[in-house]
Amino acid sequence: MRPNAPALAADMTLLSESLLEREVDAELRLDSEPSSAEIMDQGVLEPRPTREVGYDKGFYLRHTNESSQSFELKLNGRIQLRQVVFSRDDHSWTDRAGVTRQILNRTYFDNERTRLIFSGYALAPEIKYFVQLDGDTDDGHTVDFFDFWWGYEFSEACEIQFGKRKVPAVRQWLLSAFDTRLVDRPLAADFFHPDRTVGVWLVGQPAERLHYELMAGNAYRAMNSPPGELNDRFAFAGTVYWDPLGPYGNGLVDFDSTCSPLIRVGHSWTYACQSGLDESGKPLRESDFLRLSDGTRLTQTGALAPGATVNRYDVLLNAVDFAVKYRGWSLNAEYFWQRIDRLRADRDIPFEDLFQHGFYVEAGFFVLPQRLELNARYSRVRGGFATHNEYAGGFRWYFNQGKNLHFAFDVTALDGSPLHNTASDILAGDDGMLFRSQIQGMF
Repeated sequence: MRPNAPALAADMTLLSESLLEREVDAELRLDSEPSSAEIMDQGVLEPRPTREVGYDKGFYLRHTNESSQSFELKLNGRIQLRQVVFSRDDHSWTDRAGVTRQILNRTYFDNERTRLIFSGYALAPEIKYFVQLDGDTDDGHTVDFFDFWWGYEFSEACEIQFGKRKVPAVRQWLLSAFDTRLVDRPLAADFFHPDRTVGVWLVGQPAERLHYELMAGNAYRAMNSPPGELNDRFAFAGTVYWDPLGPYGNGLVDFDSTCSPLIRVGHSWTYACQSGLDESGKPLRESDFLRLSDGTRLTQTGALAPGATVNRYDVLLNAVDFAVKYRGWSLNAEYFWQRIDRLRADRDIPFEDLFQHGFYVEAGFFVLPQRLELNARYSRVRGGFATHNEYAGGFRWYFNQGKNLHFAFDVTALDGSPLHNTASDILAGDDGMLFRSQIQGMF
């Protein structure tokens, strides 16, 4: 049988087209493959930039550029919404200067400690930064740069920080207010603790369970004072704690119900020389923070003698602290002793030095693990002019989001207060019952 000529011609055409397609495909593959020169060039190219976005105890953005420089920005936020009721047992109190002041009943909502926190590193992981913004009702809802510092970590044992942050003294003060046992800190801790200042810090962990902080800064307690309201003396402070049985963590309560006991012991100290007058002849703002054990400001005219205004003194604060937690139970305590010496005034005063001391003890346990906790506290401040006590109890309910969202309620009995602190809703002279309800969240 002879082949059909037209069909044979068509088959030959299809075969030639198929061969042509294969040649084109081969050329395309050769064009797409890098040459040996290109392969050599790729070996010396700079690293490609990388970016990473996610959430890990805060929203983060990480970037590495062509020069192998790395950056991290982490964002955290928190808010405390509080309802406060104070019912007075007395109508007034009289301070050491003879001034009679009213004690008022109070009922209000308070937006306390609303904060945005930016942290991370720049250029290299060892070059760190931290910025915290704060706004609350008692400060008129203005936004304040609470903390800001740069740091360089030489090793785990030594990091140097420059900027503004807490003066490292009083353990309860150094822990986050987000992790307090009751709605806020104990009266004694708030009475004795210093404040934030601008300065330089050394921070480190020379051993696995040992931590220290040292500071030289502008002031003991003058958070936002401009240079014109500061004297020419630095304040110095330091703190150290040791966890002998294992890492204690930052929280006071035993949220994770530890299987074996954990203990923390620590010590803090602060020293500052307070002196100088402003243009009107009054003590500098830096010196105007200290109160006597009855609630009178030390620099108030008449505080130590009729018509006399203290314009110079040195203050030395020491504190020792202890904490333990085990199987949902926890206890923490701290004792303070404060010496005020080298007192000077514009008139003769009958004191060369003063001594004030105090303590607090707190304890609590989880009735329902990681859900419902009961807590109690006793606190005292004592000095040469008065002794005042704080008795408090309450509970905390944790929602399903773990420690990041919870509700707290406490009741506090005060027999007169030496403390004036709007953040904890306790004012100088307060004698009565304080009721606080608070919901707070953090991301």
